[in-house]
Amino acid sequence: MQLMFRNGLRALWLALALALTACPAHAHPTPESRVWVDTTPDGLQLTLLMPLNRLEFAFKSDLTVQPDQVMPRHGQALADYVLAHVSVHSGNQAWLSQRPQLKVVGNDASADLEAVLVFKAPKGADPRKGVMHYDAVTHEVMTHSVKVFLRSDWAGGMVSQVPRPLAELDTEHTELAIDLPRSSTATSGLLQLLEDGVMHIVEGTDHLLFLLTLLLVSPLVALGGRWAEVRSASGALRHTAAVVTAFTAGHTVALVLGSSGWLQLPSAMVELAVAATIAVSALHAIKPILKSGDIAMALAFGLVHGQAFSASLSGAGLLWQQHALALLAFNLGIELVQLAMVLVLLPPLWWFQSRFAQAGAWLRRAVGLLAFGSAMWWAHDRLPPEYMNRDGIQTILGGLALCVLPLWLSARLASALSTQWRPPAVHPSSMNVSKT
Repeated sequence: MQLMFRNGLRALWLALALALTACPAHAHPTPESRVWVDTTPDGLQLTLLMPLNRLEFAFKSDLTVQPDQVMPRHGQALADYVLAHVSVHSGNQAWLSQRPQLKVVGNDASADLEAVLVFKAPKGADPRKGVMHYDAVTHEVMTHSVKVFLRSDWAGGMVSQVPRPLAELDTEHTELAIDLPRSSTATSGLLQLLEDGVMHIVEGTDHLLFLLTLLLVSPLVALGGRWAEVRSASGALRHTAAVVTAFTAGHTVALVLGSSGWLQLPSAMVELAVAATIAVSALHAIKPILKSGDIAMALAFGLVHGQAFSASLSGAGLLWQQHALALLAFNLGIELVQLAMVLVLLPPLWWFQSRFAQAGAWLRRAVGLLAFGSAMWWAHDRLPPEYMNRDGIQTILGGLALCVLPLWLSARLASALSTQWRPPAVHPSSMNVSKT
């Protein structure tokens, strides 16, 4: 059984390593353009996503043959095009706009052009009221449409919620009146973010199950390749605090990087990486994969889960102070749920495993098998349809290998170092006692 377990793990990691040679998967085409609206203290930030295979008809130039050459060849002209077809005004006053930040998302004929524009309301105009004019692509492609969403509005108390649809523009409808009310209380946004952090964990069965697998083994000590001892009550509490703190540190760092836009990974890859962390922690609960170093594993896996958390919190349009407060409130909500789980589950788990070792082992294995099966189901369920082919699956496996293997190696290194630095046990018979 032990040999099969080890061989299975080796096969899993070998498959992930071989997948590093995967070819990029094809992106799916976007049928319409999309605009995300984020408020700023003095205006609006608009994020446009326009499919190149529609944009090239309006731009009068081939953009889909070599998407990677679009910016070097047409970057300046595309910036001028966007400014000519997207504007905001209040009455007869045009809002000031900076030059758009452009990039191509995707690498084939279904790639999109992303453009980020910042508009500043003129002096005396209300920065929360204006009229957006938009006819990019639609001025030439009669069947094209543009869906507009409000993504974040700090003053209105909306920061991390699901983007709210505002309108759908087309050839005949090219203007959208924006009139955003202010929240009645200054702290409503922070309270909403705190609640969002709580609900993100409470409604996230995958995160709850991952935390449960961590708590199952935190009172235990691995000896001889099995869970053999139960820590003292104080030892279990200290070790659990260290594991949860490491997980918190990991997901906080990833949350900051992801929500700030400094580290952006494909959502499909992140979701599958989360499933992989649950599968590994489930196997670790059944039979210890690491003799020690589970704190390092919690830290590494926290980085993965933090990337998933960051998908719910965008820093677009926020001042750095607002973004810091948003991160603090959202993260505090997450920590409240984690603390509640530790306080509610750790005492009975420690007591049960201390008093009923065999039954505790059966419980641990049953929960581990449940978590592993759930992780496999989530991995299958979250795989987008466009990746359901050989190239797509290879790309996902390659991405997982890039994410998981370094984390795994870090945890193994931490385990080896902690074992090496642990002071050797001294047997009483080997001690020299001097007589006085």
